[in-house]
Amino acid sequence: MDWELCSQHLTSGYIPVAFALAIYLVIVRIFKKKHRVGHILISYVFSFYLVGILTMTGIWYRGAFSPRIVYIPFVDMIRGPIDTILNVFLFVPLGLFLPLLYDEFDKAGKVLLAGFLISVSVEIIQMFGCGATDINDLITNTIGACVGYGVFKVLEKFIPDKWIGIFRITGKNGYIELIIFWIGTAIMMLTVQPLLFHRLFR
Repeated sequence: MDWELCSQHLTSGYIPVAFALAIYLVIVRIFKKKHRVGHILISYVFSFYLVGILTMTGIWYRGAFSPRIVYIPFVDMIRGPIDTILNVFLFVPLGLFLPLLYDEFDKAGKVLLAGFLISVSVEIIQMFGCGATDINDLITNTIGACVGYGVFKVLEKFIPDKWIGIFRITGKNGYIELIIFWIGTAIMMLTVQPLLFHRLFR
């Protein structure tokens, strides 16, 4: 993997996403739904992570549409154990961020579902980009999100609830915000990021 190229795509992706996040937070403030400073700060870190997911999975790649779909599970996991481990680790932070940012996601089932749905959307995007969609990625990504949630629950035992409350928002708004963050990041990476990448690095 060309790490320099990835870092360039990451940089050119995060700039518009960070700007869009600032606009979103201003809109939230206008409607008098002020977020805690801790939640805002972690939201910026989370958005950087989302850009990282899309960068590492090749959203920026543009090739001829020739999809290759791997339906058979576990075979590629055995053949490529390093890729399997990396795919698990890629989604571990998701399982940490979700319950930290949103009270509604402090449940294993909801983290599992969110990890699965985000992974599905990544695979769909990949099918139209690099042309590869793999059921093994769905499995390992979802496992990674669950592992991250497990790590969060272990760490939670040593952290006072009031500290976690600094970063969380409660209620159904958490679902809405996560959807806005993910779809907004994907749109930025598909539209603005390529233009900014060529402006900055080409």
